[in-house]
Amino acid sequence: MKEMGGRAPPINRRHLSIYVLIFVVIPVITYLVGRFVDRALDLPAFPPFPMNLLLGSIVFVLGLTTGIKSTRLLYRLGEGLPWGEAHEGSRTRKLVTGGLYAYTRNPMVLGYSLLPCGMGIMFRSIGMATSITIIVLAVNVAIVKFKEEPHLEERFGEAYQEYKRRTPFLIPRDPRFVKYLLASLVKREHKDGEIA
Repeated sequence: MKEMGGRAPPINRRHLSIYVLIFVVIPVITYLVGRFVDRALDLPAFPPFPMNLLLGSIVFVLGLTTGIKSTRLLYRLGEGLPWGEAHEGSRTRKLVTGGLYAYTRNPMVLGYSLLPCGMGIMFRSIGMATSITIIVLAVNVAIVKFKEEPHLEERFGEAYQEYKRRTPFLIPRDPRFVKYLLASLVKREHKDGEIA
């Protein structure tokens, strides 16, 4: 990668298998578990058609966009990969605080937690939209709080502490977040994470 002088970790087959897990295996499990919860609790199909397709698609696309954009920013600006705290060779070399990371410290968690919610709405499955979303969110928040944040504090010190003080953990407080996200769908992103 020319932008970083070739310092970003290479993406290999093992890394790609993580994405297959995220984008193929987990959606199938989400569908099956969500349907099981719906049947077990005798939940009604909601929302009504065609509202389910519109709302579900919006939530899903916003989640997917947030997840992918934040992953790309972490790779380009931080010179690392999302699972860097689990694999030392993939750790970020720089603290990323621009782009989506200016609005939330964990845009990937936010984005990828919206995916099962969007799927559940599209499939009119309350069980899928709620139970799986809660599980995905709980697991990711636990990993971030108990593993990633302590490592980031060790590695980036006061810079991370300051970032932590001014930026929300998960839910953006700044309404410009949605505007930034929508703009990023149609415009190019600069190398610093800003939208052109």
